[in-house]
Amino acid sequence: MTAALSVVRADTTTVQEFSNGLKWIHRTVKHNRILAFQMFIPGGEIQEPVEQAGLTQLMTATMVKGTTHRSALDLAQEMEMLGASFGVDAQPDAMAVGGQVTVDKWVKTFDLFEDILLRPSFPEAEVEKERAALLNAIHTNDEHIFNVAEERFRQELFGSHPYGRPDGGTVKSVSPLTREDLVAWHKARVSPRGAVLVTVGNVPLGPFRRRVEAFAHAWSDSPSAPSSSPAVVYPTVSRVAEETKPFEQSYLMLGYPAPSVDSPRYPVVKLVNALLGGGMSSPLFRVVREEGTLAYEVSSFFPSRRRGSSFVVYAGMDPKNLGLAEEKVRSVLADFASRPPAAQDLEDAKNYIRGHFLMDHQTNGRLAWYLGWWELLGKGFAFDTIYPDEISRVSAEDVHRVYQEILAQPSVTVRVISKGSSSVPTP
Repeated sequence: MTAALSVVRADTTTVQEFSNGLKWIHRTVKHNRILAFQMFIPGGEIQEPVEQAGLTQLMTATMVKGTTHRSALDLAQEMEMLGASFGVDAQPDAMAVGGQVTVDKWVKTFDLFEDILLRPSFPEAEVEKERAALLNAIHTNDEHIFNVAEERFRQELFGSHPYGRPDGGTVKSVSPLTREDLVAWHKARVSPRGAVLVTVGNVPLGPFRRRVEAFAHAWSDSPSAPSSSPAVVYPTVSRVAEETKPFEQSYLMLGYPAPSVDSPRYPVVKLVNALLGGGMSSPLFRVVREEGTLAYEVSSFFPSRRRGSSFVVYAGMDPKNLGLAEEKVRSVLADFASRPPAAQDLEDAKNYIRGHFLMDHQTNGRLAWYLGWWELLGKGFAFDTIYPDEISRVSAEDVHRVYQEILAQPSVTVRVISKGSSSVPTP
């Protein structure tokens, strides 16, 4: 029997751990009548064999298409009658199941949630439909120039690591996937060990706890131990890759290895990203787009990853401007490394991050997502209140030092060249 190992209450948050490895975090909020729930299960895409890349995405897409108790139509009709929303998602570091409903409908909605998570039937016809949809998405991926550049960038930076694979797999890996593959993957990977369930809302805690305990009891651990995630091995020398495609514009993506979310440098790089590419006042936007008129768009991003990440600058431009735009981007990056950021620029960047972070917490669903996300990443759900403080404590010298460390590493440059235009010399 799955037993509750511990219960901890802090303010309006209750945390309960079960012997099967599931952790439940409940936050009571009283300003609305919505119950949001979010489940994170570690692993998934990062644990897929390369020959079955896309398996997790196909499995999660099919989980809402029928259970041992309900057909796809039954699920759709019950969700509609309850006014409930559900989403099942495959991410690089985790699988996620989430949704929300009004608090007076929580009992039936939680029944649906349990049924979808624990007892999907993977009907053959639905597997066929979802596989066709995934293959279509893979084919159309090449129609978007950002996706082409980003996919090649990850391939060059992360190599054979799962982070380097295309989202959703390839035609070669997805085409042969069968219903039996999905059933076996669900049995092996949809495990309570390390899973985090977050619920946010004003529900009657006693009956709700008993329902969650019954759910934990019904969820037995997988007999196969989760495999460890492989370490990221970055390139030891800088790389340049070019793709020639029939687009009307050209594209540049330039990036470096960056720390994982576990690193103390994580909040510093978030600020580097905001300072360089966050908004219309950033130097990349101002110098490359506004003053140089060399690009239609230019910005940067820094994804949060458990095993290692990347700091990336990208720009889309008229094909004739590719060489000049790359030269200007490199000039901006070098100039930013020459001195610490100005005090006002740093304060503006901190306000930018804090503002976006807090505004993204306005719904119960997003709050549940953040609490579960931090917990999954090993930071603990309480990091949700610590993160803005960590951002506030970053100094200009921190930004200068960490940014120089990033730029000292081998880089990856990807140029997507408009078919018909000639390649450009390396600046």
